[in-house]
Amino acid sequence: MASVTGRTANWRLFGGSALLIAAILWILAIAASIGWLTALAWLVLAAGLVIVAFGQTGGNGAVGKYTPGRVALVVFAAGWVLLAINVLLPLSGVLLAFAAIFIIVGGLVSAWAIYRKSVAKGAARWIMFIPAVLGAIWAAKLLSATLATPPWIEYLVAAAFGVTGALYLLNDRKIG
Repeated sequence: MASVTGRTANWRLFGGSALLIAAILWILAIAASIGWLTALAWLVLAAGLVIVAFGQTGGNGAVGKYTPGRVALVVFAAGWVLLAINVLLPLSGVLLAFAAIFIIVGGLVSAWAIYRKSVAKGAARWIMFIPAVLGAIWAAKLLSATLATPPWIEYLVAAAFGVTGALYLLNDRKIG
């Protein structure tokens, strides 16, 4: 693997690694029912999304210098941070609703922005749609007490972020 230089799309290396690590931690946390590990996984996931948004220098993320895309990725990350805080310190229903809305809207707009900007190539260009859609379905249960999702959907969301991280790691698009 090439070393990271000013011309390398390092969002893929650091952001992809963070998404992959978060997915592994999240799956372990679900399997073992460890709340603090779930919170850690979501914080690592949020950090990975911010790295995907900005890269190392601020202009070399998966959305380039496209500000709405950066904002969407940061909003997506904020939703996961709110959920992590909720695991450790339960939040009000209003803040959980904000977390759900941030995950749903931020995720879908982020996926569209990454696809639109074409910084990522191949499958890495569209893969964020999978965790964004699955995450939206999973997060929708936070908005309604009557909405139920299958128990395995959380595993799918985590796995989708893992696949996304892996594809970002394998994407060797240079910034030009």
